[in-house]
Amino acid sequence: MAEEMDSMLDMYLYENGQLLEQLELTTLQKKDEDSFDENDINEFFRIMHTIKGSSGIMMFDDIMKLAHKLEDVFFYIRESKPDNVPHLELVDKIFAVADFFRAEFENIEENGEPTQDSSDLIKDIDKFLSKIKKEIVEEDKELPTKEEDEEPQQFYIGAAGGET
Repeated sequence: MAEEMDSMLDMYLYENGQLLEQLELTTLQKKDEDSFDENDINEFFRIMHTIKGSSGIMMFDDIMKLAHKLEDVFFYIRESKPDNVPHLELVDKIFAVADFFRAEFENIEENGEPTQDSSDLIKDIDKFLSKIKKEIVEEDKELPTKEEDEEPQQFYIGAAGGET
């Protein structure tokens, strides 16, 4: 059982490390442009969605919640296509989240558990999302509805062979 958990943890760290590198590379390549293109936004959304889901399965709640919050930003940008997204501020948010994830992945690798609290970063991203939504609300446009996806459920996987 412990070997299976180690294997799952190794896979979690490897796959999410790859996604994090992809996120950082794309962000770094496009940081000096005026905005991210539609493909970038879709890629970022997919990366956050995947990190959110796998973190939920592993019961790393702070990582899951933070990924979900940044996923909300990319969902809004993808669906609303607002003109008022401050690009450099979004770049800073992406890098702040990436730094948080990288530190947590290191904590998990060393201690088996994440140790940081993402609540301040989540509040900061909430403010950013409210800021870019403000123009839509002020112009009396309809905000896009968020696709409802269920929070990942946490399961305990018992020992094989009916042992207790």
